[in-house]
Amino acid sequence: MKTTITTYEYSYITQQVNNLTSAYLAVNDAQIRLAIRAKTIAQITPLLPSESLDAQQFLTGLATDRLSRTAATKLLELLVPLVEPFPTLSTKQLSKIFRKVKKLKQPEWANLQLHELTYLGWNDGGNQKKYLVAPFEDRLIGIQGEFSPQTIKGVCAICQTIGNVALFLSTTKSSGLGTYTKKGNYICRDSNQCNRQLTNLETLTEFLTVVQPQRRNRK
Repeated sequence: MKTTITTYEYSYITQQVNNLTSAYLAVNDAQIRLAIRAKTIAQITPLLPSESLDAQQFLTGLATDRLSRTAATKLLELLVPLVEPFPTLSTKQLSKIFRKVKKLKQPEWANLQLHELTYLGWNDGGNQKKYLVAPFEDRLIGIQGEFSPQTIKGVCAICQTIGNVALFLSTTKSSGLGTYTKKGNYICRDSNQCNRQLTNLETLTEFLTVVQPQRRNRK
């Protein structure tokens, strides 16, 4: 029986609720609003723990016509305790994930909403680096890469949303003779915003598959 919500499911639910409130502002026909509301509830309901009183209260509140953005925000807060948040990692744990980084810049945990994070990402502007900690094959992995200071408008390879993106490149293979293979793609400069837009784990997994270091074949 489903008892929790994933962070990316929470992002999806949030997007659907925001779309619903926007539709209310644009549509005057009551029957059309009813149809939009019914479709939204049908899309959200399977993601919620059926036995949760908070989830039931959320769905009841969502059925209100002309739901305001303020009321929608309060409804979404009911779901936060049901979300499996991204774990808080100690300095020692992060250092273990990024063993080869001597002076690892730490993320600003106080500014993070862990219930919105499917992955953890932070920038080191001084060294033009970006660090990612993300779930991959049932464990957390760390990826570091060069992060371009140039920001452009484009589609993020992780969240698949148009926004402010920059080129992320990680070293995936080293010959040991001074030659390296680097792979990457354009991703959101703001990882927190990227997480709020991420509604599918598959796109994150595909990105990680490309940028993670390749394991050497052992003979």
